[in-house]
Amino acid sequence: MTSGYATARAAATPETMLLRPEEAARELRIARRRIFDMIRDGTLPSVKIGKSRRISRAALEEYVAQLGAGDAAATG
Repeated sequence: MTSGYATARAAATPETMLLRPEEAARELRIARRRIFDMIRDGTLPSVKIGKSRRISRAALEEYVAQLGAGDAAATG
């Protein structure tokens, strides 16, 4: 049985700031390989922590916003 405290604590946990490439791919509904291509060509900024590569949630949101802006410019 889950206590009320544990449930409230879990609900109050902030979103993850840095995502693994697999998590970023899942968020965008694209292949993990495409995430690494985007990192390599500079489309998606990332950071390296030790041997791990991470993408900030802010970078993902900015990428998506740019996609939307590109669509608006093409149709407007």
